This record gives sequence, C-alpha cells and structure tokens, in this order.
Amino acid sequence: MKFKDALWKAYKGMGRSISRYPLTVLFLIAVAVLNSFMIENPREDYARYLFTFLVGAMLSIVGQMVYERFFTQLNARYLLMGGAVLLTIGYYFAVGPQTQYNIAISVKTGVALFALMIAFIWIPSIKSVKVPFHRSFLSAMKAFFTTVLFSAVLTGGISAIFYATDYLLFNIDFKILSHLMNIVASLFAPIYFLSMTPLYPGKREELIPDEAWAKRGETLDRQFMVPRFLEILISYIIIPLTAIYTLILVVYVVRNIGGEFWTDNLMEPLLVSYAIIVIIVYILACNLENKFADLFRKVFPKILIPIVVFQTIASFLKIREMGVTHGRYYVILFGIFATIAGVIFSFMKPKHNGLIAIALLVLSAISIIPPIDAFTVSKNNQIGFLERKLLENDMLVDNAIVPKSDVSIGDKIVITKVASYIDNMGYNKEVAYLPSDFNVYSDFSDTYGFDMTYSETEYPQGEGEFVYLNWDANPVVGITGFDIMLHQYLYYSEVETSPVETTDFEANGQQYQLEKRLDDEYYILTLKDAAGQELIAYNTREVYDTIFEQSATSGFDKGNLTIEDATVITENDRIRMNILVNSLERTPNFVGGDLYLFIEFK
Repeated sequence: MKFKDALWKAYKGMGRSISRYPLTVLFLIAVAVLNSFMIENPREDYARYLFTFLVGAMLSIVGQMVYERFFTQLNARYLLMGGAVLLTIGYYFAVGPQTQYNIAISVKTGVALFALMIAFIWIPSIKSVKVPFHRSFLSAMKAFFTTVLFSAVLTGGISAIFYATDYLLFNIDFKILSHLMNIVASLFAPIYFLSMTPLYPGKREELIPDEAWAKRGETLDRQFMVPRFLEILISYIIIPLTAIYTLILVVYVVRNIGGEFWTDNLMEPLLVSYAIIVIIVYILACNLENKFADLFRKVFPKILIPIVVFQTIASFLKIREMGVTHGRYYVILFGIFATIAGVIFSFMKPKHNGLIAIALLVLSAISIIPPIDAFTVSKNNQIGFLERKLLENDMLVDNAIVPKSDVSIGDKIVITKVASYIDNMGYNKEVAYLPSDFNVYSDFSDTYGFDMTYSETEYPQGEGEFVYLNWDANPVVGITGFDIMLHQYLYYSEVETSPVETTDFEANGQQYQLEKRLDDEYYILTLKDAAGQELIAYNTREVYDTIFEQSATSGFDKGNLTIEDATVITENDRIRMNILVNSLERTPNFVGGDLYLFIEFK
C-alpha cells in the first residue's frame, strides 16, 4: 500500500505542477516534439528552436516564482507569462540562424539557462525569514537528485523492455527507443522536478495570521528537512574529504608560491573545482546543526578566500602569455565570484547567503551582454594579440603577413595557438590581414612561413610531420578495375598500441583476410586467401617515407594533397593495391595514419 500511495502522490504532484507551470509545460512539449523531429531528421539544424524553447521554459518558471513570491492578483500572473513569451521571442531573433556549431551562442545560452536556474532557487528567499537561500538550495538539490534517480530507473526499465522485445520477440526500430527516452528527458524529468518544488510562502501567505500559518509552516519544515542519509554523507564523509583536499592544496600553494604555482596550468581546474565544492558544501552545511558542519562554516570560507585570490591573480598573469580567450575570461570571472562568496560566508550570517546569487546573476549578465561579454572581449583581445606578436617579429608589413621561418619557438607556439583559436571561433574574416579563404590547417605554413608548433621540442628531420588529403577540393578517386576498398587506421604509441588486427572480407565470391601486424613502429599489411596463404605483404613505413620525402623535395602543400600526391602503388603478379593517404602523422612517440586500400585481384 505504501508503494501505491507514493505512486499516487507522485502522480498528483505532477498534475499540480502542470497547472502551476502551464506555460512551462507547453514549452517542454515543444522541446519534446522538436527532439522527435531531430531523431527522425538528424541532419537538420534545429538548434535555434531548441535553445529558444529551453530559454522559454526557464523564463516561464522564473516568472511563476516571481508571481508566487510578490503578487496575489491573477492579472500579474498573466502579465509575467506574457513577458516570458516576449523575451523568448526576442531571444529567437537575437541569436539568429546557424546556432548548431556556434560556440558563442551555445555558451551564452548555457550561461543564461544557468543564471535562470539560480534565479529560480533564489527568488523564494528574497526578503523571506521563513525560507533563507540555503533552504531553497537544499530543496532544489533534493528534487534534482530524486528526479535523476527516478528518471534513471524509468530509463533502465524502458531500455530493458525494448531490448528484450527486440531480441526475443521481433525487431523494433531503434528510433522508437530514442523517442521514449526523449519523453523521459523532455517531459517526465522536468515536470517531476517541478512537482517536488515546494509552494513557498509569498505575498499571499504574508496575509495569513500567525495562528493559521502554524500548520502550513510545519508542512514546509518537513519539506526542508535534511534526510539522515544526506546529513551523514555531508558531515562525516564529504566534509572530512574536503578537509584533506584543502590541506593538500594549501601545502602545495605554500611550497610553490614563489614560482611554479603561477605557471602551472594543471592547478587551475583543480582550484576551480575545489572552490565549487566548498561553496556547495557550505550552503548545504548551513542546513545542518552539528560540530562538523559548524566547524566547516567557520573555517573553510576563510581558507577559500586566499586560494581563489591567488588563482585569480595567476589567471591574470597567464593573460600575458596567450591573451584572453573566452575560457580564461570565465575562469577569472569565477575567481571573482568565489572571492565574493568567501567574503560573504566568512563575515555574514547564513541568512545573507542569497547575496551570492545576486553576485552570480550580475556576473553571468556581464559575461553574455556585449560589449563586455566573454566572446567580444576575447575576440578583440586575440586579434590584437596576434597582430602585436606579428609586428614584434616583423611579419606584418602594409597590412599583409610576411612569411618568416626564423621565429623563436616560443613565438611560433603563441602564433599557432592564437591563430588556431581565431580560426576555430570563426573570426578569420574579421582579421584584415588574413586571406578571405584562409584555413589554419591547410594554409598556415604558406601564410606564416613555419609549421604549426605546439611544443618547445624541436623534432629531428623526418619526424614531427603530418600530411592530409584536401577534401575541400572535391577530389575524384578512380575505382575502375578494383574489386574492393578497405579503410585502415594505423596507430602506434609508446604508451598504448595494438600489435595484430585482422579484417575479414569477401571479394568475387572468395573469402580473404587483411592482417595488420605491428613491426617496430610501423604496421605490415598482409593480404591472405581463405587457406591462409600470403598474397601480398606491404610495410607501411614505405608510405610514410615516400609521402614525407616528396613533401621535403617537391614542396607540395602538406595540408593540400591531391589524389596523385597522396597515392602510393604496390603490386605483384597476384595483387595490385593502391594506397590512398587520407592523413599521416609522425612524431618521436607517435605514428598514426588513415588509409584507403583499393585492391585488385589479378
């Protein structure tokens, strides 16, 4: 009966959430329908619509929370819904088309959705004595993990039923499972999460006499109660582990404060993750009353402040090396937020924790609103940084790049990384001195006068080389006379490799096998018939030596190989094999390749 009652309670809760958030549910239905289109037509670009519906759903949730906290009249609710719809329409036109591969739009939308989620948690705590921010945060965390658990169980059950039916009874189109998962992720999970959101006290509840509020307050206290499991997890497992982690970081910072700390890029993600952990654990610990939680609240915010201040300073110093990228921008912005959070936690009472939400919302807005957003700042900085570096090396004359090979390794690395960033972000057309059709991977050497350089290690001649076929030229490969084509990856590393691999295939009604066997650093390709007799063997080192020697002597563009440049032929009295190179790479510790084998049986 308890299970039945719990199921009925969950069902009723989801029904109430639909009536509580009707506009949100409409947007979620739109998301589910759009996802079904994406499942059926994966090549189509629906990203703009998907982002729009997700933003609309979050705006409508925040609008409902604002209504419940500050208003009582129904007209205010309709006005807030209308405002959410208008802002959603504004977002649709603001982002424009082609959002699927637009990093800036994707990141900005993600930041906006995160900020709206923080607003959803923070709004019920505004000027509320009964619901401080840490209680609202706890409620959201409990709802999130409960939703994840239920969704995972539902997903596992549906998958088990699907595969059992497919294997044991009859075949089912795999897309059906994708559609079912879409319903779970797009509809069930968010609606169930909203059903677990308490009806927080708002303007309407402030009018209720204290005597009448007593019963409602007891219900709310039960919703904010910390489960015993969570209390033990935080107090006796997470807090001690965080203490040990903190000790290790503090010892490292103290020992290396005079040098390595300021240049060690590996420390940055460790310190950022540490700050996130401390902030989350602190907010959760504010809901607990025990010695471990009290000690954590008193000590750890004060330790957090110097650590994040040092890391933020280190991030600023790294700007001198590579300039400002959008990633560096967000790391610095997070450092500022973590410092503010540490100060609030250290010198203010827990009832003021909501101030960190305000700081987070302000910094999030700064990071996505031009002209001070992460992408405008990073674009202008990186373009200017590249220009300064070229001028320092006398490589920019009359607004044109002059190729130059005698550049220091350090500057080669900087120019390579900055040019790659500008290309990857789609800013090439905004750099006046770059060719209109510039591609960093195929045109870098000709434009700058040296190969792309990522390491200060100078490779010996014949190593640290790469070539690849220029597919942008729409090459035509002749297949007349060949019986079969095989695709082969070559991979050798000092760390990991696979010594022998085989590929079985059929041609002209006969069974054959291609064996790929590692010999030193290169693979030997051996073609065998059904009886295991060798038909032809070829050492792929010849491919590397031939292609790279041609690159050195004839000077063809390594990133612009034609079919003729990229083809190596080998044959005997039984087999003719043309090897078409898609890409080759060779360094001191790695040999890799991507080949197409065209085989004729004579």
